Amino acid sequence: MGGFDSAPKLGLDEFELQAVHYNMACAYAQLQMSPEAVQAMDSAFSAGFDNYSTVRGDPDLDPVKDSTAFETLMEAYDPQKGFNPFGLFGGKK
Repeated sequence: MGGFDSAPKLGLDEFELQAVHYNMACAYAQLQMSPEAVQAMDSAFSAGFDNYSTVRGDPDLDPVKDSTAFETLMEAYDPQKGFNPFGLFGGKK
């Protein structure tokens, strides 16, 4: 409920929002729409998605993984390329 009229407000929680953008990136990649895939992945990261090893290993994203834009995006968010020796202690945010 919210607003002045107490009407129900629908929205996504943070995990659903991350999943939506991640899945959109995969769909765009499969459609060979690289710029859109990279933008959707950037949105997923901005929404808090941080499982970089999943991104690097997901075959749905293979069509865009060799693009400069994708690698630049991954380098910006995950410069260690998934290596996190302290992952048990919360890792990098």
